[in-house]
Amino acid sequence: MIRRSVKKLVGDYSLPGRNHRIIAVGVVVNASGSGFYLTGSTLYFLKGIGLTAAQVGLGLTIAGLVGFLTTVPVTLLAKRLGPLTLLRSLQLWRAAWLVALAFSEGMATFTLCASMVMVSQGPIFPMVQILVNTTAGSADRTRMLGVISSVINVGMSIGTLAAAPLISMGGLPWLRSVILAGAACSVLSSLVFRLLDVDTSSAEPTAQKWYAGLVDVAKDRTYLALSTVNGILFLHPVLLGVAIPLWLVEATNAPEALLSVLLFLNTVLAIVFQVHFAKNIRSTADGTRSLLRSGLTLGLFSLALIPTLYTDVWLSIAILVVATILLTCGELFQGAGAWELSIRHAPESKRAEYLAVFSLGGSIANIVGPALVAVLITWGASGMVVLASLFAVAAGLITAVGGRLARSEPAEAVPGASATGAPSAGAPSAEPAP
Repeated sequence: MIRRSVKKLVGDYSLPGRNHRIIAVGVVVNASGSGFYLTGSTLYFLKGIGLTAAQVGLGLTIAGLVGFLTTVPVTLLAKRLGPLTLLRSLQLWRAAWLVALAFSEGMATFTLCASMVMVSQGPIFPMVQILVNTTAGSADRTRMLGVISSVINVGMSIGTLAAAPLISMGGLPWLRSVILAGAACSVLSSLVFRLLDVDTSSAEPTAQKWYAGLVDVAKDRTYLALSTVNGILFLHPVLLGVAIPLWLVEATNAPEALLSVLLFLNTVLAIVFQVHFAKNIRSTADGTRSLLRSGLTLGLFSLALIPTLYTDVWLSIAILVVATILLTCGELFQGAGAWELSIRHAPESKRAEYLAVFSLGGSIANIVGPALVAVLITWGASGMVVLASLFAVAAGLITAVGGRLARSEPAEAVPGASATGAPSAGAPSAEPAP
């Protein structure tokens, strides 16, 4: 029985199409570059360029804001260039500025190069999402995006592990080589994506004003509400990277070494189970239910931390392991639901605009989240109750938003719809594949 379960789990990751495999390989290589950069960049900024911790923090904050402000306009270039051309161009842009960053000197040059690197950050996943929808179609796109999410974790792990021996060598040349390795991965990923055999033409005439689609998104209050609620649920990376470390060190008697175990556990579970969570998400009802479960699970994670204020070491360790599992489940539910709803309800002719706006919710969460979570942690148990309440509110809101999204779908496009108007799990997409 175990063998059959393992075989079924592995089968979820099958990629029958050539284009599917090319996308997966390209994403792995690109994510490996991110692993190199994230592992070695801070050390390079401090020891290689000679910046202070305060300068690094300020420069990266400015770079993050630049990335946030440029996400939508850069993503809209897909209307002119096509998603594949934009994706490959962004990777080459990233590589060029990583090379410049590896040879930068001083605060001003560092901030400029880091900001230009971040320009490419936001639009990359929406382009991958559009390409997956093009190659996999509505029936299999969410499972395929689950595979993509899993291989992103694999690629990040590869880059992180490969950077470790370079960092251990010490010295400026070795630290610089980590940044350059990230640049090389971006170039290689761009070359891999060149092998794709897909229609890369833009979806609508270039004569249309560039902001026309944004006006339509701004009028779509239901989609904006979906983006907002998803932004709340997308706090899970902040919970993993900020809440768990701070809570473990400041509020519990668990050993600090447990942190690496918890992060490793999250990575392994995400790699193994993301596709399992995503493979049956094929309708608005499925996506709504997945986001609802994300809100409830993240709320349970928040409440699960409270007992560790009072328990002994071993019980605290056990509770933190369970809390990390709950957090990972919330992450996997959020990813699966967001992928389906964001692209299903983005009109084909304005998909780039809709996905760009949708991604802003997560970007805002990454900007505001660390400070919010840090404050709530200082409140102890009360802070965790507030955090759980926030996720409970998000769960309630997504139920209402999902209902409106389901009612907005043309009845003739969802022949498997139930009496409530929500499509059944096996119903085809309400939109044709591009």
